[in-house]
Amino acid sequence: MTIMYLTFGDKTEYHVQAYLSMLSFRKQLLPTDRIVMVTTRPQYYRHAEGWAQIVAISEAQTQQWEGPHRYMFRVKTMALLQQAEQHPGDHLIFVDTDTFLFGSLAGMRALLDGGTGLMHRDEGHPSQMKGPSLRMWKQVAGRTYGGICLGPGHNMWNSGIIAMPKDKMLAIARDTLALLDGMLDDGVKSFNIEQYAMSVAMQAHVDLKEGTAYVGHYWGNKDEWGRLAAELLLRAYMQESSPDEEMQAITGELLRSKPVFVHHSDTARRIRTLVGRLFPDRDARYIGETE
Repeated sequence: MTIMYLTFGDKTEYHVQAYLSMLSFRKQLLPTDRIVMVTTRPQYYRHAEGWAQIVAISEAQTQQWEGPHRYMFRVKTMALLQQAEQHPGDHLIFVDTDTFLFGSLAGMRALLDGGTGLMHRDEGHPSQMKGPSLRMWKQVAGRTYGGICLGPGHNMWNSGIIAMPKDKMLAIARDTLALLDGMLDDGVKSFNIEQYAMSVAMQAHVDLKEGTAYVGHYWGNKDEWGRLAAELLLRAYMQESSPDEEMQAITGELLRSKPVFVHHSDTARRIRTLVGRLFPDRDARYIGETE
């Protein structure tokens, strides 16, 4: 089985999150499993080289994978397709950086062995949503891409985790690309069309179930989890911890210590913004400047 990540760019927070997630999966790997990190910044993963496969890609490669419409999230689909082609005998699990494994990897493997696919959770049909998802649906409803006519049976699933059985993953990846490129060619502008294309392709090929019992996805509380991940790695650096010691630090107690989602009050945010405008920081001084 292949556990796959994709990171690009210089935002250290994403790479720190990814490393935490990789450690959480490493604890349950079988000898035949592999963790693959596809990244434009391989230098951030030198400490994982002994236990993970680091696949370096160039900025030019990511631009090529974005396609003629320069859609950033097309890179994810192309990276998935590449891994599916390179490891056709392995189940493929893609996880976003803001995730961690807390459930049974063996349980996920059993579902994949039985032909079941996993995505993080079912968000419902885009026709019942608001904002970008509803606007996207109005543009694509009833249209056919890659031989699939988009209709009421195609829900939107959160793609923080995508687990594909080995005998279906190539078809899923290719259909996702066909759906995605078709929507882009038709001028669909929504940022989440990659997620919808993957959702539709998965539903076309597998019995799709939620992965919330296995993988935590903290998209709704990134700041708090980002601080936890950064503190964990800083402590490991200061103590010169080995990769095995880093892995053992990922305990169930740690993973239960922070909520994966927090509803932040819009009123509180607006008040903080107003206070910041009324009472801005001032009189910043740098070394060498006259006081």
